[in-house]
Amino acid sequence: MTDSTDDQTPAPVRAIKGFNPDLTCRGFRFVEGQTYEHPGQVSLCNSGFHAVTLPLDVLRYYPAPRSVWHDVELEGVVSGGSGGDSKVASRKITIGASVNLAGLVKAHVEAIWDQVKRPSKKNAATTGYSAHAATTGYSAHAATTGYSAHAATTGDSAHAATTGDYAHAATTGDSAHAATTGRYANAATTGYYAHVRASVSDQGAIAAVLGQGAAKGALGCWLVLTERDDDRNILGVQAMPVDGKQVKVDTFYALRGGKVVEA
Repeated sequence: MTDSTDDQTPAPVRAIKGFNPDLTCRGFRFVEGQTYEHPGQVSLCNSGFHAVTLPLDVLRYYPAPRSVWHDVELEGVVSGGSGGDSKVASRKITIGASVNLAGLVKAHVEAIWDQVKRPSKKNAATTGYSAHAATTGYSAHAATTGYSAHAATTGDSAHAATTGDYAHAATTGDSAHAATTGRYANAATTGYYAHVRASVSDQGAIAAVLGQGAAKGALGCWLVLTERDDDRNILGVQAMPVDGKQVKVDTFYALRGGKVVEA
C-alpha cells in the first residue's frame, strides 16, 4: 500500500480493537493513550494494526469474558477483506479508552445508524448482503436477513432480529428484544425489564443481557447475564457457556439474587 498524494488527508477512522487482559495482541503490548505506527506495508490479515468498525464484530476475535476492548483511532486504513465482517488494517493506531460490553452494544447501534443515515420510518427491513437496518422510534422494529447485515434499534419496545451469518442484533431500549439465527452473529440488549430477551442459535455466538432480562443460546454459545436493583444499579454480572449440562440448550436464564436461574 502507498500513501495518498492528495492534499486532503482522510479523517481518522474510529474503531474497536480487542486485546488480552494485559492489553497485548499477537504478542505486542499496547498502552492506553499511546500512538503506534507500522513501518512497512499494510495488508489486511497480514500486517499493520487491526480493528473492527462495527463494534460487535470484535467478539469474533476477542470474546467475552476473557478479553478487553478499547476505542481506537486509525489512519492509513485498508479494508475489503473476505472474512464477512468489518475488520480493517491500518498504518497508524491510537489506543483510546476501554469499552465494556454495554458500550460495545451502544457503539454498534451508533455505527449502524451512521451507515443507514438514521432512518426516520418506524420499521426497517432489509434482505441484501451487508444491508443494515436501524430504527430509533418507540416500538420501531428492525429486521435483516442478508449475510453480514446488522439490525439495531434504540426505541423502547423496539425489537431487532437477524438471520444472516455475521449479522448482529442490538437494542438499547427498555422492553427491547434482540435475536439472531445466523452463524457468528451475536445478540445484545440493554433493556431493563424482566421480560427482555436475547437469544442466539449458533455455536460460538454470545447472547448478552446488559440491562435486566434473560438470555438463551445453542450449545457452545455464551450467555452474559446482568442483575440490577430498582434504581438500575448493577448488582452482578455473570458469563457462562451453554454446555448442555449446567446450562441447558435453548433455555432462558436470568441472574437473580446472585444466582443463575431458569427464567
